[in-house]
Amino acid sequence: MPRSGRLHRPLSRDPKIRLGSLVAPSGGRIKSEAETPDLLLGSHFPNSVVLEGEALSAAVCHAKSLDWLVAARIVTYRKVGWATDFFAAYKSPSMDGIFSALLQEGWEVLIPYLDRIFRACLVTGYVPAIWHQFKVVFIPKPIRNSYCGPRDFRPISLKSF
Repeated sequence: MPRSGRLHRPLSRDPKIRLGSLVAPSGGRIKSEAETPDLLLGSHFPNSVVLEGEALSAAVCHAKSLDWLVAARIVTYRKVGWATDFFAAYKSPSMDGIFSALLQEGWEVLIPYLDRIFRACLVTGYVPAIWHQFKVVFIPKPIRNSYCGPRDFRPISLKSF
């Protein structure tokens, strides 16, 4: 889905808010809906880089058995279970679409896999690219007369659980 499509749904609930009606820093209105995400992201996250669909290659590593033993002492089934219980149950999902409630309710099945994934991350030094990404949603700030400027919206960053 294009970035403007992701913004359209939350912004379309209020009739005063229209995509393509924001005022650019130069003073003029933006010319198309496609410019809206760039203006909002640039205003709230200056010097940031937008990555869509970019994947990093897997780390090449020749791990020794001692590395796996150390990782097994650090990452345990009990610690992974504790970490999943620590999340608030119904927070919004990020890029991967996984809710924390899914991890908490399916712990008996999922934790053994998560345990192995986390150990492999520790041994290889590789962290999956999707874990580095955030999903940014712009929420209109309450009690505004108009929603013309990028600062009339509050960014919410959602990170993978």
